[in-house]
Amino acid sequence: MNTRVRLAGVALAATMLAGGAATAATAQAAPASSETVTASSVAVAPWRYVDNFPTKKACRAVGRDYAGEYKCVPWGDGSYDLYVR
Repeated sequence: MNTRVRLAGVALAATMLAGGAATAATAQAAPASSETVTASSVAVAPWRYVDNFPTKKACRAVGRDYAGEYKCVPWGDGSYDLYVR
C-alpha cells in the first residue's frame, strides 16, 4: 500500500513538472508539504527529488547541505521526502 501511495505521488509530481493538468482525484493523493511551498508552486518550480528520510530532523539536516531551497514532504508512514531546487 505504501509503495502505491508513493508511486501515485511521484506520478503526480512528474505530471505537474511536465506542465500537465492533474485531475482533482489525483491531486488529493499528493502529500502536503510541511514547508511554506504549496502544491501550485511545485508545478511552476523545478523541484528535484533527493531521498526519503525516517524523520523530519534528518530530512532538514541533509536539506541544509544544498545551496538552493529545500522542502521536506511528509508521508503517512512518518517518513519525509526531500526535494531541492
